[in-house]
Amino acid sequence: MTNHAPDAAGSHKPGERLPAVWPWLLIPLVALALFFALRSVRSVPDAAASAAPAVSSPDGGPTTNVR
Repeated sequence: MTNHAPDAAGSHKPGERLPAVWPWLLIPLVALALFFALRSVRSVPDAAASAAPAVSSPDGGPTTNVR
């Protein structure tokens, strides 16, 4: 014996709760904001790395590090 519930998808009674729509809008907006914030941080050149002086060899040899 199956008990079929009546289809009440089209009718809304004042005491029933509606499904929340705001999380479906909020979560993509937060994801987009995070994407653009991280992208802008990555595109800014690192001031500390560009201001670092070049390392030179003490004996005046080549400046590359060879092991």
